[in-house]
Amino acid sequence: MYEIELFHAPEPMQSKDDKKKHLANIIHDECPSLAKGAKFQQTPFVPGGHAQTTFAFCGYYIYHVQSLLSPKFTREIFKFSDGGTAPLDWALCDDHDKRPIMTILSGVTGTSNDFYVRKCYEEAIKHQYSTVVVQSRGCSGFKQTSPTPFHCGLTDDYREVIQSIHSRFPKSPLLGLSFSMGANIMTKYIGEEGEQCPLTAGIIVGCPYDMYKVINHLDSQRFRFSRVYDMAILNFLKNAFKSNQSQILKIPASMDAKKIAKSSGILEFTEEMTRKAFGYSSAKDLLDYSSCKNYMDDIKIPVLFLNSLDDPICIKTLIPFEKFLTNPNIVLALTEHGGHIGYMGGIWPTSWIEHPVIEFFESMLGHYNTLK
Repeated sequence: MYEIELFHAPEPMQSKDDKKKHLANIIHDECPSLAKGAKFQQTPFVPGGHAQTTFAFCGYYIYHVQSLLSPKFTREIFKFSDGGTAPLDWALCDDHDKRPIMTILSGVTGTSNDFYVRKCYEEAIKHQYSTVVVQSRGCSGFKQTSPTPFHCGLTDDYREVIQSIHSRFPKSPLLGLSFSMGANIMTKYIGEEGEQCPLTAGIIVGCPYDMYKVINHLDSQRFRFSRVYDMAILNFLKNAFKSNQSQILKIPASMDAKKIAKSSGILEFTEEMTRKAFGYSSAKDLLDYSSCKNYMDDIKIPVLFLNSLDDPICIKTLIPFEKFLTNPNIVLALTEHGGHIGYMGGIWPTSWIEHPVIEFFESMLGHYNTLK
């Protein structure tokens, strides 16, 4: 069985006490799920990348009764500077004005009800973290209140949310956890912020890294199972546009609602709608600009990336291994199995992802929390 492998730079990074510590060594020593010799063993009932991916997306329904026992969210409607709005789903712990706050960005079709999101925030609450799931504007049935839609590299919304949370809870360390498209946005944001990033640490799961190549990969899967993911994302995008087109079409751009509705792939949809809404010359230009791999060199806080070799969406050939070998602030943990943000282990299918998430955050809070 494949041991979890860490890819990292040879240089140590600077901690809050000015002592240079090797991030990979800290992970090996203080995160049992990622220690030397650690393995993620997929459940025999959910074997392979496609099964892991599909099971995780269906997990909310499979474990619906269990989910009823989860901590309940309180919804805040957050207003952005352009008049747009989006839901923030909060689960506050005791002494929440001083305890860590874990901010979560999910995938393109994700919500606070996603199985993997629920498992992570349940574990966070046990450790006296507050959590807030930051959802995208115009998604999950929530209507846009301004013309600007979301896209895979739009970091301004998350930036405004973080600034607001930091001002409201100045004594609470901020943490970032993200999945899939949210992983791309969070990575890009952390790189853009550089030394000024207000997060203490981040965890990036199932990151696409290169949005243009990932979308080309999905759009090309005409006669393979991966076509299911392509069509699911495309239908989500089309429905989001249909629900909000009265707002989006206020943008002074030559968008044709009929052509958008007839898009046969994600790239075509991006060409017909998204790139025009944001003023890019082509879909490729928008996606290249949005790809977080271009911002990873500028990350200055400790960030753990987690990818699996059998991920059918964010495939191995798109992982920028060279970035992890040159920036001492980032580490890649690579597993053999897990699919796309699946990670169902045990004999009976049981979520694994929440364990390395909490272990890493607990460790980083001890080493790099400047609010202590």
